Amino acid sequence: MTSTNTNVPRMRTIDNAYAEIKAIDPQTDFTKRALRRMIASKEIPTTKIGNKNLINLDLLIAKLSGDCYNDNAICVS
Repeated sequence: MTSTNTNVPRMRTIDNAYAEIKAIDPQTDFTKRALRRMIASKEIPTTKIGNKNLINLDLLIAKLSGDCYNDNAICVS
């Protein structure tokens, strides 16, 4: 079987995305409420599957890091 290298986005629910941010930085002042506000104001794109909003974790980290992203392409500014 041939393996292909595809970039599968790391999609997370709001709770799981927040848990990953907390795992990276346990002392963060970033809150789940702030994440929900970013989603509501369309600062972070989401994909709705049923009742769940899924977030691309890499895009969230890029946004919080001050890096830019455009149509799911992450870039470093």
